[in-house]
Amino acid sequence: MVAQGALGQSNGVPHVPGALASAEVQRPYFTITNTGAVSGIIAYDPSGRYLAVAGDKTVQVYDTSSNNRLTVDLIRTLHSGDAQILGVAFSETNTLVSISLDQSVSTWDIQTGKVLHTAKLEFGKQICFAIAPGQSWLAADTSFGRARLWNFQSGKLLQSFEPGDSWASALAFTPDGKSLVIGTEKGVLRVMDVASWTVARVIDLDSPIKSLAASAEHIVVGYFDGTVAILNFGDQTSIPEIKKQSGAINALAFNPKGDRFASASADHSVKVWDAITLKLLCSLEGHGAAALGVVFSPDGKKMVSIDAEGVVNFWTVPK
Repeated sequence: MVAQGALGQSNGVPHVPGALASAEVQRPYFTITNTGAVSGIIAYDPSGRYLAVAGDKTVQVYDTSSNNRLTVDLIRTLHSGDAQILGVAFSETNTLVSISLDQSVSTWDIQTGKVLHTAKLEFGKQICFAIAPGQSWLAADTSFGRARLWNFQSGKLLQSFEPGDSWASALAFTPDGKSLVIGTEKGVLRVMDVASWTVARVIDLDSPIKSLAASAEHIVVGYFDGTVAILNFGDQTSIPEIKKQSGAINALAFNPKGDRFASASADHSVKVWDAITLKLLCSLEGHGAAALGVVFSPDGKKMVSIDAEGVVNFWTVPK
């Protein structure tokens, strides 16, 4: 059954999937359109109630906790001024952090829409950001080809690392925030210990790294040709990889348990994988443009993805 829903100025097109078989194609159970968000930046709060969707110069916050699973509510639009949003993350359920191209970091109370704190950073235009989980006030960027560590509350640059092989191209913190994984344009992967700012491991993958995600035990790497590879934090004799998507892997995300991950591709698809075997569990079909971002809900039961046209799709995670 298909039901129609409305969400502020957005249109909802929900679909309820049945029981999912292995590697079955799934359609979204709810869709938000007309968000104006083309950056691919989305984030859940720690409780799983709120979803933040970064637009060009605004952040829309949705309440996903309705008893009616076919409804989410737009509760707040945060305006960052005239600067593009480069990153968002929740530090607490009601506190959102946004980083903008005007080199500012803002901390928001999403209940009131007010800015609680602002700090200034210094970075270039060609960058990617990773904000550490929890309340450590740490963020990393790839500005000027380096991997840099910030205290975004004070705006203080804490550390900087310049890869010797090429520019840093992708970043991911581990769930505990103690390690930062850095990928480069020439395909070298490094694991940095955040506290000591020393390189704990170096792996040469021989392919430019497009995207990264890290769980407590694994690192998943996405390449420009649609290939994904899985590594662990210890020694391994080989690096399993598989190619089931025809476009660049723009984003990767682990579920909270770390036993599954999702890959969002330029070929418009989102895939869900077993993190141990690299078995394809489900193909999520419903985007009409390149999939740019993907995230699991904190309880691991739902997923959200966003594409280059600002369409946000909600999915049921396959069992």
